[in-house]
Amino acid sequence: MFSKGLTFLPLLATTTTALYKPLPLIQAVGETTNVTILSSGINRTYLICIPPKYDGQTLTPVIFSFHGGSRNASQQQELSQFSNPDFNDFAISIYPQGIGETWQGAGNPDNGAHDVRFTNDMINQLESLYAIDPARIWASGKSDGGGFTNRLACDQALSQRIAAFAPVSGAFYVDDVAIPCDPDTVAISCDPGRPKIPILEFHGYKDHTIDYFGNKSRKGACVPSIPHWAQEWAARDGLSIANATTELPATNDTLIYTFGLGEDTGLVTQVTDLNLGHDWPSLVDVGDAQTADFDATPIIMEFFKKHSLA
Repeated sequence: MFSKGLTFLPLLATTTTALYKPLPLIQAVGETTNVTILSSGINRTYLICIPPKYDGQTLTPVIFSFHGGSRNASQQQELSQFSNPDFNDFAISIYPQGIGETWQGAGNPDNGAHDVRFTNDMINQLESLYAIDPARIWASGKSDGGGFTNRLACDQALSQRIAAFAPVSGAFYVDDVAIPCDPDTVAISCDPGRPKIPILEFHGYKDHTIDYFGNKSRKGACVPSIPHWAQEWAARDGLSIANATTELPATNDTLIYTFGLGEDTGLVTQVTDLNLGHDWPSLVDVGDAQTADFDATPIIMEFFKKHSLA
């Protein structure tokens, strides 16, 4: 249910969450509100959904969910289901709106957005207005939004504010290499501000939009193969590029590639559905082309719960 929109100016960040922070008057638990915020001199918007367990005092996690190209925040809310209390009854879910329905980064060089700063401004605002747990801010997204999620994981500052990342059908464009490229060996620029970034990615083996095997040239950029991209994250996190391969329970077509040993087991995890295309894995129709034999969202939620900032 949508209520009236809110408009805020960017505020300074605060980690003081002991004070009682009730919801703004036009917001209610379980409802979604459209919020406007001034960022980089531009009025930007996002949807916010308050979970059933929000009480204004308990430190509350935040999930960012970024829409795909040519999609919008409302569609991403329906697609990702982070507002569904069956999957998430405790974390505030945020659905930002991209300028021109795209996100800053390779593959979208001309959209003029400062989306990294926009994300930082949203976090500052949320910490100022709500009882937010700054150690449990998480990010996910589909396709271009998944690629932007990866960009945040690679950002010096935002990787220190967001605890874990879960792109789905991620468009991981690389634009600082010669085209055509080799998707299995291309160098992927990434410079996170902390070690051991938790990464969980889902991809359809039959994805022909953001091909599982990469693309030598798409939108003027290189698209790495998903196995190469995952191995690069494993190496970046100080893990072996060797992985354990298992089958997702209750499916016969989905493989889990787990990187890391001991306490780092699963720090980097990639899930491949052998029969899925460019879709968010879901047992029911959430607006993508096809359904899957499992729901990705509860798996993402369990992954997020394991990871917080020190």
